[in-house]
Amino acid sequence: MRTSTLHKLSSKAARSAGEGMHSDGGGLFLRVKNGQRSWVFRFTSGARKREMGLGPAASVGLADARRLAGEARAAVAQGRDPIAERDKSRTSPSPEPAPELTFREAADEFLRGYGPTLTNPKHRRQWWSSLDTYAGPLMPMSCRNIRAADVHACLSPIWLEKMETASRVRQRIERVLAWADAQEDRDRQNPADMRGKLGFLLPPQARVRIRSHHAAVPVVDASEAFARLWAKREAGAGYRAVVALVLSALRSGEIRRLEWDDIERDVIRIPAARMKARRDHVLPLTTILAAHIETQPRWEDSPLVFPGQGGRPMSDMTIAQAMRRTGLGDYTPNGWRSTFRDWAGQQGCARELAEYQMAHSVGSATERAYARDTLVEARRPMMVAWEEFLGGDSGVPA
Repeated sequence: MRTSTLHKLSSKAARSAGEGMHSDGGGLFLRVKNGQRSWVFRFTSGARKREMGLGPAASVGLADARRLAGEARAAVAQGRDPIAERDKSRTSPSPEPAPELTFREAADEFLRGYGPTLTNPKHRRQWWSSLDTYAGPLMPMSCRNIRAADVHACLSPIWLEKMETASRVRQRIERVLAWADAQEDRDRQNPADMRGKLGFLLPPQARVRIRSHHAAVPVVDASEAFARLWAKREAGAGYRAVVALVLSALRSGEIRRLEWDDIERDVIRIPAARMKARRDHVLPLTTILAAHIETQPRWEDSPLVFPGQGGRPMSDMTIAQAMRRTGLGDYTPNGWRSTFRDWAGQQGCARELAEYQMAHSVGSATERAYARDTLVEARRPMMVAWEEFLGGDSGVPA
């Protein structure tokens, strides 16, 4: 007799089903009686209807129950008695159990498959070295036996001291254990999931995170500091890039990747792909900034306005070195954005104008969805005033 094996139950339904018999198809049933859940395989032998217990649902998952039912169903189809065979096997010596997958083995196998997606060799090395350094106690353990307390023991020493590193290590442990659970067909709450027990053992980092700010040139010193940069602008691309960064209030990465195609008649238009907020950014091309950009040499094989070696984007370090060699080593390039924001506040500039210039999100998500005007022309007088303020001690032509 052929029986349909169309599955009807899910793991969630199996855990929440009420009293009674619940069919999964193919003769497999979940019996819920007096709060106890167990798997049963029903079949017909000759004219006799029979039941074969497959074990309690607490220890036999849905996938294992389907496998056992499938084996019993195959035996019935071949005219064998699955109950008799099971009883006989219980009296026979048990075969050696399959070796359990250790965390080290799981991590190694996971990285074999996942590694090719990490195109940066440095990231591949960091993946393994971070686990080896901070998850060492887990390495010899069976993945099946790793608990939230074991993960906590690895992470707690660095959870608040090296928060970024600890967060990445936790995510990597979680992914390796998820792979191992899938490999061994195990259904459980991942021990490294912060939504589970681990979230009660480790404090939320966001509540204790101390945000570091980029060291910024004080507004009162900005004109004199800019004069140093302006005087060195012919000494190299790093100095020229810093000057443009200060005049535009752009981020270091946005200046380093600025392309000639971004320069239009009186605006700079940077596509979303190169912006931190992943939104197109338009800013006014003011007189001094335009003249400064126009003096940049063009490379035939590079689209960049401020290219580094080989026509590729210069490194962040190149810009930082330009600051240090100008005597501004106590400040960071991106700190100039804070200087600009402080100056704009002191000048009484409208908040949204300064925020738009810095490519920050302005207003609620709903307001941003309907906003179409980037206020580029309204920002132009503000940026002209910023140039005039910076040029006071720099000898910049007005």
